[in-house]
Amino acid sequence: MQNKILLGTGNQGKLKEFHYYINHFQLFKNYTILNLKDFNLAIEPDENGNDFDENSKIKSIFYFQNLDLKTLSDDSGFIVNNFNNFPGIKTARAGKEMGGEQKVIDYIYTQLNKDIIEAIFYCSLSLVGEGPPVTVLGQVKGTILPSPKGKNGFGYDPYFIPENNTKTFAEMSSEEKMLCSHRYDAFKKLSNQTL
Repeated sequence: MQNKILLGTGNQGKLKEFHYYINHFQLFKNYTILNLKDFNLAIEPDENGNDFDENSKIKSIFYFQNLDLKTLSDDSGFIVNNFNNFPGIKTARAGKEMGGEQKVIDYIYTQLNKDIIEAIFYCSLSLVGEGPPVTVLGQVKGTILPSPKGKNGFGYDPYFIPENNTKTFAEMSSEEKMLCSHRYDAFKKLSNQTL
């Protein structure tokens, strides 16, 4: 199928951001953009990679092979400095297994016993189609708060203050967050690739 691209995520927060960045960086201008809700795919990719890049590739390859559509997928999360890559690629899973984002944050603070906990948020984007696959990794450094601040965003946004800021992602307006996030960095790098 020519001139169609699938955004390989079922996360509505991510989907909104994907659309924003595609418009912002003027990507895929000649493409019809499709979402997973446009299909009744009963199976999901097995995210068994060792890092964000591997998992984003696994997702894109899976959807490309099953739906025969060029696919853009991401894998994202955060890693606490000097804490064995935790939660890393299991960022979303840790929240589900431990009973929510606050439980994950409580665990980190209990284990590290520090007043300030530094972390890096990552977003890997993978574009898979007929040509060579493209994978880029965006990141933003910052600090993790012990309790949430702000009502916007999704996931761990209320806990993370990016470097050179005083507000969490969740305290920022949608556009403020979009222009300084790990996903922004990834899409900016993607926009510099030959797609």
